[in-house]
Amino acid sequence: MKILVLNYEYPPIGGGAGNITKNISQSLAQKGEYVTVVTTWYKNLPEVEKPIENLEIIRLKSKRKHLYNSNPFEMLSWQNTALKFLNNHLINNKYDICLANFSLPGGYVAQKLKKKFNLPYCILSHGHDIPWFYKRQMFFYHLILFFIIKKICKNSSLNFIQTSFMKDNIDRFLGKKLTFKNIIIPNGVEVFDKLNSNRQNEPFTVIFVGRFVQQKDPLTILKALLQLKKMDIPFKLLMVGDGPLRNKMEKFVEKNNLTTTTFTGWIKPDEVKKIYSKSHTIVTPSLAEGMSIANIEALAAGVYLVATPVSGNKEMLECCKNGVLVEEKNHIDIANKLQKFYFEQYLTKNFKAQNTSQQFSEQYSWGKISELYLNEFNKILKQ
Repeated sequence: MKILVLNYEYPPIGGGAGNITKNISQSLAQKGEYVTVVTTWYKNLPEVEKPIENLEIIRLKSKRKHLYNSNPFEMLSWQNTALKFLNNHLINNKYDICLANFSLPGGYVAQKLKKKFNLPYCILSHGHDIPWFYKRQMFFYHLILFFIIKKICKNSSLNFIQTSFMKDNIDRFLGKKLTFKNIIIPNGVEVFDKLNSNRQNEPFTVIFVGRFVQQKDPLTILKALLQLKKMDIPFKLLMVGDGPLRNKMEKFVEKNNLTTTTFTGWIKPDEVKKIYSKSHTIVTPSLAEGMSIANIEALAAGVYLVATPVSGNKEMLECCKNGVLVEEKNHIDIANKLQKFYFEQYLTKNFKAQNTSQQFSEQYSWGKISELYLNEFNKILKQ
């Protein structure tokens, strides 16, 4: 099978969605399928790359300026560039199916290709691209593009989402007659080797991994750790990531003398893995999520999850009891859960998430997840 994958982000560009695209594409290529990914070029990256057999990465130059974030105008630039390139590329290069990440911009390109080349496509949603997943931030964006997004999702063969919450949302958006098109396939995780050996002798370490934006609510974790300090619980806090809230967060840390807090900025995936191996809990006080890659990676590495009950988190904790849910914007609740972890697991060195990390990884391995996508593609092609 020849598969065309569209995503304006692909590592090292972007965040979770790019990593999802990379892992699905690599896993499908390793199964013997031929995969071509069309994404965005960034300085010092090759325009065409074949990292493994059966996988080709084509990077198109657009107006993107930053490695880890992009605005709608830059996405539109990639969309127009990709459409122009693919209208020529598909004349001599035939594909069986297209997997488009996000309804916009990837789905828009895929819909145009279907009309011109009769190429069936599926949408891989990551949550916020579907109305009304995160109204607080995306309301006007979704309002303006409502009918365009709806047409793209209706014309797709299938729409993939990661959680039951996301399915409920897209089912309401498209209507009862099209619920059969919306298929839940969870995100997967790389199976980590030998990541648990450093945790036993480390000081109590709490981490946050992600963008410093309102949706992720990183300020709440700082308030929680200030409360933990008042409880006389010793800790080390690592804030892994960056974003527009960083300046405000750094001022909070300085004002409240949280001297054991470190802002790492954006770091390479291998460095994040090292942090997982030495950490005990990951706190994600998000107000909205698709299915967090940081959370699923941390759990696979044996890190205990303290998270709000947004989309995906509850599902991740069901199999192994390797974390706990907390109320949104409730720093006292987070602090109490961390205190409980400190006395029951850290001091006793009986880490529940570490003990179940292999079981969790086996359930969510990318090999298994990519097989689910491949099964759905085969059904579409048979039809």
